[in-house]
Amino acid sequence: MHGAPTSTIAERARRTEIEAIVDMKLVSACLACVVLCGCAMVEDAKPQLTPVQVTVYREPSSRDSLFPMLFAVDGRPIARLQPKEEHSFELQPGDHRFEYELGLYDCSAPVRVESGKAYVYRLAQGCIFAEEEP
Repeated sequence: MHGAPTSTIAERARRTEIEAIVDMKLVSACLACVVLCGCAMVEDAKPQLTPVQVTVYREPSSRDSLFPMLFAVDGRPIARLQPKEEHSFELQPGDHRFEYELGLYDCSAPVRVESGKAYVYRLAQGCIFAEEEP
């Protein structure tokens, strides 16, 4: 009979240990929710900027008219342009990198677009990204 109470004490200690582990998991889950909700609220608090309208125009050239110009912004493909062709798209205000591939030529340039404006860029061989009046 002396063995029964020892077993009960061991069982209670084990249950207490399991309850502590469950409680820690619940506390961890609650903390994770608070942190994630807090991050989402900070993200939502940022002002939403109005996208900027950008148009790119590929200038004609007798030297490279056989090849399509592959135009990209920040490494993301935007358009495949033939000579005298233009393409319009929206872009978030800020600093970006305009890029194009034309045959064997790869070219890129930093560009800043500001909210409330519209932009037109003339693209030509020789790494030309010329801003024009809209």
